[in-house]
Amino acid sequence: MRTRTIRSAAIIAAALLSTAALVPSAQADVQTFVDTGGHLTTVRVRHGAENVRVKAHVGSMRIGSYFTFWLDTDAENPGPEYKTKVYPNSDGVFVKRIEAFGDAGTNVDCDGFRASADVFGPEDVTILVPRSCIGTPTKIRVSIRAYYDVPGPNVVDWGPGRKKFFGWVER
Repeated sequence: MRTRTIRSAAIIAAALLSTAALVPSAQADVQTFVDTGGHLTTVRVRHGAENVRVKAHVGSMRIGSYFTFWLDTDAENPGPEYKTKVYPNSDGVFVKRIEAFGDAGTNVDCDGFRASADVFGPEDVTILVPRSCIGTPTKIRVSIRAYYDVPGPNVVDWGPGRKKFFGWVER
């Protein structure tokens, strides 16, 4: 009788364990990319269940600098589908639906979109985009253009390179 109880418990435990392996993780996939550029050094992408968070370490910034984020959400289409520009210590940023890097785009109604860049704070620029605003993609990749308003010639630093993307981040 005791052997039968232990065997039944083992079968139930094995069934529960194998079922648990099939349930998708509630955790976000997070990847950190290192950029070899001079100012923009790291980009961290968190692809969560509810939103995508991109945090770029951009170094020292000033009023007049700005940062453009392109989001590629469709592996079948080689270019970006969305973009946003972030100006330090400013509001009024929008997510825009685009066809290519140079496209001006059209605003996307996106409740919950947030962006932050502070010339007096950390040397990071962050965007938080609800996945529902960008078609709930299964994977995403980003490109960033940092424009620095500095004395002398202005500086432009692309991450990872001009009109190129960091690797895919799965959901």
